[in-house]
Amino acid sequence: MKRAAAVGLAVAGLGLSSLVTAAPASANGTAPACVKRNVYTVVGRYWEVSVRNTCGRTMRVRVVGSFGPFDCHTLKDGAGYRHHSEWGKYKRVEVC
Repeated sequence: MKRAAAVGLAVAGLGLSSLVTAAPASANGTAPACVKRNVYTVVGRYWEVSVRNTCGRTMRVRVVGSFGPFDCHTLKDGAGYRHHSEWGKYKRVEVC
């Protein structure tokens, strides 16, 4: 009886620990306000985000859409890029 209870607790503990350590695929924080973003949407066709770094230092950021994050970009101060997608919706820009 004691052995069965110990095994049950061990299995339950393993299940809980996996819940605690599991993180979403996109666990990075949202980019700060100094990373400017402008979102353009043509309903039913595509969406596009213009991202510009005005933070005064190099930043690594990426666009996140409804299907997950896209490639990470290293932007020097003043640099920017555009991301265009025909799938899903724009969610945010995050650090990476």
